[in-house]
Amino acid sequence: MTLPAWPKASQAIGCTLLAMGLGALGLAAWRAGHPPLPAEYATLRAVMGRLAQHNSLGQNPIGFSINNGSYAASLAQMRGFCKEENCDFYAQLDPYKNYSKDWDEISRQSYTLGDVEGWSTANGSIEIPRAAFRIYGRRSGWLACTVAHEIAHIQRHHLFTASYYANNTIRSASAPKQEQLNYVKSRQQELEADRDAAVIMARAGYGGRICLDALIFAHKSSGDGSATEPKSTHPGYDDRIKAITKFYAHLEKHPPAKTSGTLGQFHYSPADNLLSFTPSQN
Repeated sequence: MTLPAWPKASQAIGCTLLAMGLGALGLAAWRAGHPPLPAEYATLRAVMGRLAQHNSLGQNPIGFSINNGSYAASLAQMRGFCKEENCDFYAQLDPYKNYSKDWDEISRQSYTLGDVEGWSTANGSIEIPRAAFRIYGRRSGWLACTVAHEIAHIQRHHLFTASYYANNTIRSASAPKQEQLNYVKSRQQELEADRDAAVIMARAGYGGRICLDALIFAHKSSGDGSATEPKSTHPGYDDRIKAITKFYAHLEKHPPAKTSGTLGQFHYSPADNLLSFTPSQN
């Protein structure tokens, strides 16, 4: 007696479905361990990868977090959610996360109305508002200047040195004199980071006076044509542009020596809203 062919076909279909099911489970597991990068983080990873490839950035991890930015703090204050000195929480909210109607509206308006900024912390974290990516658009080199500037602050331990300077070096000065000197120190550190950023960018193969162009754009984009004042934490527009222009003239005559790059790995955690670059240990 000849058996009909359909059981074999059924078995084949069953095996195929089982394989597809196992494949789907495997894909789900892989995706769980490799969450998709938002477009802004993908741009950051590419920029940081290029900078690290051509610069010695040390052995400490560098973290990147994209947040709402300082305009969110102003919005929160306007809504009465916080007092001026206590609004940084809203500036650092995760713009990719859904909160509540009011907080989500703060994120939306921050993205629409915020501007180019960047901050770094003593522990090696760099924060950039999501609006900066929209404003820079495809000009990733200008974003790279912002990243390089913040890396310079981290590498030079500027927060620590400013604290040490205030609490030890000028401790014996009068209170008004201390305040004056601390603002001068802050402005000096910003110019120092500008110079270091230009060197980092040159080593990474970015041509021209790209960080000068980025600074001019950032000031015009934010409408900031301010002058240097006694209580300015950053140099005013004219002083800052003059200083970086002078340094680029020097850099063009004396290009920076090449250095070994920094090998490392990237890891993105959507739960932490953090892209980490961890240098390989030699």
